[in-house]
Amino acid sequence: MYKYFKHSYLTCWIVPAAALTVFLAPQWAFFIPVVITLLNAVGDILTPPDRSVPEYSQHWILDAMVYLYVPFVSLYMFSLVWIVSPGDLLGLSAWVAGLYPVDLLAIKEAAGLRGLLASTFAVGYVLSSNHLYAHELVHRTTDKMAMFTGRWLLAMVGDAQFSISHVYAHHRNVGTVFDAATARRGESVYSFFLRSTIGQYGESWEIEGQRLRNRGKALFSVHNRVLTGLAMTALLYGLWYLAAGLTGAAVYTFVIVLAKFLFETVNYIEHYGVVRVPGTRVEPRHSWDCDTRMSSNALLNLSRHADHHANAHKKYWELEAVDTPLQLTYGYISTIVVALVPFWWHRFAAPQLARWDRFSATPEEKLLAEEASRASAHPVFMSATTKGNSQCSQNI
Repeated sequence: MYKYFKHSYLTCWIVPAAALTVFLAPQWAFFIPVVITLLNAVGDILTPPDRSVPEYSQHWILDAMVYLYVPFVSLYMFSLVWIVSPGDLLGLSAWVAGLYPVDLLAIKEAAGLRGLLASTFAVGYVLSSNHLYAHELVHRTTDKMAMFTGRWLLAMVGDAQFSISHVYAHHRNVGTVFDAATARRGESVYSFFLRSTIGQYGESWEIEGQRLRNRGKALFSVHNRVLTGLAMTALLYGLWYLAAGLTGAAVYTFVIVLAKFLFETVNYIEHYGVVRVPGTRVEPRHSWDCDTRMSSNALLNLSRHADHHANAHKKYWELEAVDTPLQLTYGYISTIVVALVPFWWHRFAAPQLARWDRFSATPEEKLLAEEASRASAHPVFMSATTKGNSQCSQNI
């Protein structure tokens, strides 16, 4: 039975435990991101890679692991709403006190500003996982329940448009200059975050505009999924404001920005520096891949990204680890930490891209790669690329 629950890490353990921490010890909530980061990083390093693709007969259990995330993460976000709000919102503390000898209101008042700040950061950190679960769901474009659930998860972090730009733009344009979610050579994760976020909204608006024109619908109408997605987030903003006023709205904004930034860091490492001729087939070599155990189990096999882009129809439990030239050998969480330090990240990525250019790129892609390297104007990157090409020549 273990194989059915190896992907339940976040749904059944981390998110419920994080919610209880915010309620019972908000001043210590900063330990939530620390524990998650260390657990994943150390687990990836100390455990052997997981390249298995088990056979499953009870697919409903695997789907349940995705859908169960929704009520748990909603409770988690509510824990922060309750901490930010004045008094005993919805009488929660009184209700709990009637069941257990716990005074949540006293705990909140004692935690003070420290508890508020720690809880805000902890919730923003974990809610970046909304993109992860929504990513699995919005690829099921013919499943109305999956799309509805996925869009609400994205709306919670202000990014419902992702259901459009990711499926219909990123998967079509990955590795090309037309894709906002492909990081360019020499680009830092911070500049990528701004460019990618703005670019994805532009892609979604363009896609929706074309879809609505084809159907004879008005662009500014309830049929526009970009606008309805923004309305969903606006509704949540309204609830935060009713519960906690302007402070609640400010806290929610921070949660959204942090969650989006962390997920865009994932986007950043998944295709950094890769080039592809527009219109050509997307192959596994156009993605960075990762076969570490904790990343695979905790992230619904998102780490098997090369297979995902080559076979986007596969559900998360069907994805395979692929021997691509670009490997995130230390796992996703560790690599995200590296990506936050641009100098460190470029030194890690440039040699692998140099080998990719020489041995994996097509003749047309080699030209694009040379152009991308020159355009980066990044001395460390260009130096590493030149060195990598020289070493490869000697090996031949």
